[in-house]
Amino acid sequence: MSQETETNQQATLWGGYVEAQPSAPLDFIKVHEEVVNDGDTFSLSLNAASYNEDKQCLTVIDSDKNKALTVYFEQHPESKFESTPNGVRFARAIQRCLRLTINDGDELAQTVKDQDLTLTVTHMGSKGRLWTIAKA
Repeated sequence: MSQETETNQQATLWGGYVEAQPSAPLDFIKVHEEVVNDGDTFSLSLNAASYNEDKQCLTVIDSDKNKALTVYFEQHPESKFESTPNGVRFARAIQRCLRLTINDGDELAQTVKDQDLTLTVTHMGSKGRLWTIAKA
């Protein structure tokens, strides 16, 4: 039986069983690999989000494509170049789209969960990567 059609039985709290499809692991996107050359672009429909305060990062998920993206809000200590962290770019794009102020990572994650948003990242040549958010 292939893994795609294989089902597992899972016990419920009330003693019965339910059939459950095994979920595939998320495919994490790396922006610097997806958007390399002028004109390269990728998009995600944002269905879920989770903020990790210890690591200062936000993970957003496109459950339709089974893809995820983690963005950090602080510069990596071993970074070769000084640039705006992707988490800051992401937050600014949401604030521009929704015309509101977001105060912290938890509020940003909740905003992603509450809204029907699409993230698009496009390589703009010498200007770098443009992060845009649109309401679906």
